[in-house]
Amino acid sequence: MGNIDHEVAQRQKRARKLMNNKGFNALVLATGENIQYLTGVTEASIHQCGVVIVSRQTQPILGVMWLDKKAAQEQAKEVMIKVYTPHSLGKVVTRTIERLGIAKGTIGIDDRALHVFRNSFRRSLPHAEFVNASITVQELRWVKSEQEIRFIQKACEIADQGMQVALESVEPGITELQIAALAESRMMKLGSDRMKHRTIVASGPRAGFVHPFATQKKIVKGDIVAIDIGAVYHGYCSDIARTAVVERTSEELKDGFNALRNAQDVVLQKLCSGVSMQQIDAVARGAIKPSKYHLIGHVGHSIGLIVEEYPWLMTRGTPYPDTTKLKKNMVVAFLQSSIRSKRCFGIRLEDTAVITESGGKMLTSYPRELF
Repeated sequence: MGNIDHEVAQRQKRARKLMNNKGFNALVLATGENIQYLTGVTEASIHQCGVVIVSRQTQPILGVMWLDKKAAQEQAKEVMIKVYTPHSLGKVVTRTIERLGIAKGTIGIDDRALHVFRNSFRRSLPHAEFVNASITVQELRWVKSEQEIRFIQKACEIADQGMQVALESVEPGITELQIAALAESRMMKLGSDRMKHRTIVASGPRAGFVHPFATQKKIVKGDIVAIDIGAVYHGYCSDIARTAVVERTSEELKDGFNALRNAQDVVLQKLCSGVSMQQIDAVARGAIKPSKYHLIGHVGHSIGLIVEEYPWLMTRGTPYPDTTKLKKNMVVAFLQSSIRSKRCFGIRLEDTAVITESGGKMLTSYPRELF
């Protein structure tokens, strides 16, 4: 068994342990990240149309469209494969559940499986109880293997170069979308599978928006320009954000950026195994407090096969208690905050780091400056 085969087998073993702890007879999962994690399949077509069924006794079963069978056979590790047509998906999945003897009791499903199979399950499996386990299943992916960290590191190296191209292109007259296109093109040429999300390039007043994806707005003199990008390598995401100012910057803006960078430095040292989310949130806000600024939003989030995974570095609005602790080899993106005094500046400074015993280790390395 190769290293990848062994790693997938260990993930499946942890999935069964999770099932036992939660009282699930099985897991039925259809999101791309869950399919990749539990089968080793990276093919996007299979992620779009596939489903993996994990039971306690037998090898997991990967259901795929009949046209995707060959790719699934080549990529899948430690699973059995079943095929279906566009009109037989629900029937194949429900019959498989019946044949596995798990049609009664509790079955954990993720968001996509709930959406795709809701009617089939209600109609054909009336004695089963289906529980949304999307957040629970994410716990399997919290701690990254050395291979996963290498993939994220590569995604970060690609994102660093995308950021360099983006920042070097900032000048009056260029549009936000043109900057985004240059960064994306560079990252794709270097091996990025896709973008982590729609690229954020926000200038002027738009920099203060929550999700200011790039538009046709032209950059003008005096604009602040916030850029937030990320590459994806073998399915694993990176996250980096930087801020530039066209022509001259004000002392107020410099002071605000320095306050944000100081908070990021303090958090980086605190990203140790055993530290709670409550402590991370407190140290970030405490680092900002001596200045006249305040953090907007939460400190950060975990990152992996999706760009925003749990647990988040925050103490409110999360399904986990704020006493949840960081573990070695978790990977996080931080700061996912901006700052404000009387107004929101829209300054962004975000990096990806892996948790160690003694503090965070940066995986993104592009200079942390106000450009």
